[in-house]
Formats: sequence, C-alpha cells, structure tokens
Amino acid sequence: MKRTLYTLLAAAFLAACHTQPSAQTTTDKTAYGKQAWAESVTPVRPGVPGKTPFWNANARQFIYAPAFDYQQVTNATKYRYTITQETNGKTYSFESDVPYTPLSKVWADVPVGYFNLSVAGISAKGDSVGLAGKGRYYRAAPFNGVYHTPALPYDSSARLALDRLMEKDYVTYWFEHKTPKWDYINYSYPAKIYSALVIGAITHARLKAGTPDAQRSTELARIVADYMLSIRFKEGTPWEYFVPTYYGPRSEKTTTQHLKPINSFSIMGVDAGNAFLDLYDFTGDKKYLEAAQHIAQTYLKTQLPGGSWYQFVNHETGEPTAKNIVIPTSIINYFDRLQHNYKMQGLEASTQKALDWIMNNPVKTFDWQGQFEDIAARASYGNLSREQACDLAMYLFRNKKDLVLAEELVRFSEDQFVIWEQPVKVAFQDPKPGGRSENWITPSVQEQYVFWMPVGRAAGVMMETFLSAYKATGKELYLAKAKSIANSFTLAQKAHNGDYPTYFTKYPLNLWLNSTVYPAKLLMNYRDILEKGTPAYSLK
Repeated sequence: MKRTLYTLLAAAFLAACHTQPSAQTTTDKTAYGKQAWAESVTPVRPGVPGKTPFWNANARQFIYAPAFDYQQVTNATKYRYTITQETNGKTYSFESDVPYTPLSKVWADVPVGYFNLSVAGISAKGDSVGLAGKGRYYRAAPFNGVYHTPALPYDSSARLALDRLMEKDYVTYWFEHKTPKWDYINYSYPAKIYSALVIGAITHARLKAGTPDAQRSTELARIVADYMLSIRFKEGTPWEYFVPTYYGPRSEKTTTQHLKPINSFSIMGVDAGNAFLDLYDFTGDKKYLEAAQHIAQTYLKTQLPGGSWYQFVNHETGEPTAKNIVIPTSIINYFDRLQHNYKMQGLEASTQKALDWIMNNPVKTFDWQGQFEDIAARASYGNLSREQACDLAMYLFRNKKDLVLAEELVRFSEDQFVIWEQPVKVAFQDPKPGGRSENWITPSVQEQYVFWMPVGRAAGVMMETFLSAYKATGKELYLAKAKSIANSFTLAQKAHNGDYPTYFTKYPLNLWLNSTVYPAKLLMNYRDILEKGTPAYSLK
C-alpha cells in the first residue's frame, strides 16, 4: 500500500510539474513588482559617519538603494554621483552634499545587473577636486511575482519529500543498528542533524497519521532521540546535558581545529531542545521534555554577564575557543517556546538580558555575523547572514514588539540574501555545475556571504519570516513573497526526483537532511495560509 500511494503521489507530482512555467525574467512588472520596485528606493539602515556603521562592505548584492562609506574630499562643496550600468551602458547621475548618500534618487531607474559607481567631489566653481570613492556592485532584482504555481499541494509536497527521506539508507540504518551510518558524513554534527531527523520523523508521522508509516516514523524518532540522550555531555560538566556539536570518526580525525569534538557551538543546544520538545508533544513522554528543560538550565548557568554566550567553547572546561559572542536570537525563541507552551519558570530575566544584548549590539551595529557550526568565526562584518535577523524579526512579530524594527530586519534579509530572479553571475564550488548561478532555481535564498549558495533551509527561514510579517501586519506583499519561496521548493523538488534538495540548483550536490526537514515542517504547518488566494505570476 505504501508503495502504491508513493507511486501515485510521484506520478501526480511529475504530471503537475510538466505544466509549470519557466522562471520569469521579463523586465515588465506585475502589480506586486511595481510596488516592490517603488519600495526598493528606501535604503536599509544606511551608514552615516560617526553615527551609523556602514555594514555592507562585503555585500554581494543590493535590492534596496545602498549607501557606501566614501570619504569627504578637501575643498568639495558637493558630490556628483555617477552610475554606469553594464547591462545597457546607460549613465545615471545626481548630486548631494555628502559622499555617502543612498542611491535612492536614481535607484528605481537602474536595471538589474552590475553597475559602476563613482562619487567625485565638486568645488564651488564646479570643478572636480578628487574622488570620494568608487566601486562595482550588483543591482539585484526586486520582487516581481508571485512566481510559479505549486507543482503539488504544499502538504503533499512535504509528504513526498519526507517519504523520500525516510527511505534513505542512512535513515533506515537506525532501525537495525540503533546508531548512525557513519558514511553519511553529516552525521558528524549530532545536535544539528540528529535533531533534524527527529523533527522530520515526527513531521512525517503527523502527515501520515493513522498509518503504519506513522508508527515507523515515531519509532525512528525515539531511536534517534534516545541515541542523542546517550551521548550528551556528562552531568557536572560546564555544558552538561548538551548534545555534541561534533561527534564520531570524522570529527575525531579532523585537522580543522574548530570542528574537533572538544568544541561546542553554543546555539546548537536549541536544535536539540526543539527536537526533544517536538517528540514530547507527539508522544507525551516526559523524559524528552525534561531533556529540553535541562538544556535551558545549562544556558542559564553559562550566560555571560553581558547577556549572551560565547559562540564556540571547550565543553569540558567551559572556556571559549574563539572570542566571538553569539547572537542569541535562537535562544530567546527557545526560551519563549518553553515559557509559553510548557510554562517553564525562571527564564524571564535571562531572556530579557539576552534581548538587551541583541538590541545594544547587532541591532545597533547591523553586524549580523554568520553563525554556522562548519564555518570558523570571522571578524566584524566579514561574513553576514540573514538567520539571526530573521529570528529576531519573528520574535518581535510574535510578541508584537517594535514592528518597525522587525520589518527593517526583513528588508535587510531580503536585500542581502534573497534572489527573486536574475542572480549575479558566480561559479561557486566550480567546476561543479550546481555551483554556477545560471543553474540555480529561483526564487532562492543565499545562506551567508562566505558560502554564497542557495540553501533550502535558508529559504525556509526566509519563508517563515515573510509569513510572520504577513500575520503581524496583514500586508499581502509578504504573503506573496512567502508563497513564491514555497512554490520554488516544489520546483526544486521536481529537479531532484521528489527530494527537497539542500541547494536550489538543477544539478545534485551533497544533501544535508535538515534542509529537507525544516521546509517540509513549514509547508505542513502553514499550508492553509499559503493556499490563501494570491494571484500567480501575471503581468498587470
């Protein structure tokens, strides 16, 4: 019966995909497109010397009008901005009193593509007296959707993706051996990958309620979660009850210092805690709730006086292995879940301290540093990412706090990391064809500056953020953007035989199963909102 249902579902998926339109790259604008282009002239937290930091020195693209850290020129009374667009050769210019004005005056006229900017100081006599700055940048495409139509209903798409995942040999291996299949190399990251597998199995069980598949997936979730419990850091150690970030043969042999098993990536406790909570919600087994609460208690004990935590620590000594401080947005969301859904006491003061730290640091500096267990810590502004900005935006939307800031964070994340269409030409991971931007499936969402790839989990986070913005504000444009990303998952699924791939490319690359699980859970949970009528991609 399982095979018959799977075959029918796959056939429906392939038939639906056969009729899907190709990605839209027309210069004409939809009704949403006209709105998005008009909104794109408003800059995102533009820098002002001595007041607001310039955060975008390493940016890959700009949807919204940027401002740059160009320097004042002696004897200049004004500045002439000249933009030369490489796509059409046209020149756009304007003048300003300062050399760091956002490009808003001409931004709506600048087409998608690379442009060269120069800012010259002009004297009172009208002569050029020096160059304030110059650079080559990419004007990215604003939203012009809704893009595509879903190849399958969203819950059916999620079900198919999880059906496929549950059949992978490195997943079924757990049933007989009760341990990881180590040749799936990403099992070296237990807190991240085992947690995702638990959540995926529970999500699959919910989607297949009342079936033998649901029973089998529930059994899998218990097996993996119990293994996680068995490898936790020992009671009495500084990071007790945490599931290791790095573990197993590959981690033990690595020569990369920050990937060694002695290290712990502090925010990974949230991944494990959420997995235990999902399993408790589904089974009612209190040992998983207690495991999640123990993680929170360890966070309380290890919180720094300033309100946050070290990003990388030696889990045996508690000492930091890098000076970077974590942006604790996922921790405050975890505490929020424990407080509101499970009535856990004693988290309020810690939550406020962490929130205060966030407001006094990245909210002011806009240094939304990338935080990934497989990427070493970077210097300020060296590697921005959208995840923590999205986390904070969702927290603010959910708690109805500072919606102006929340929407600014959404715009930052979109500006820097969302590709609606016409991506910048890159050949990341060359010569693999999946790393070439002409082979990417759009809309997509890039993970971080130093790993400029269209990652499925990043797309899921952005989709959930747009949905949170829509629920808090009622603005239809947010829903249209969320729906476009959801639709893109189904197109990527088509290109990968029913899987949700880790990367939105036409060619296979390695698979991180968390990039299947997270979006599948979202499409299941939000299918009713996503299915609300919004016009498909049509020119107005």
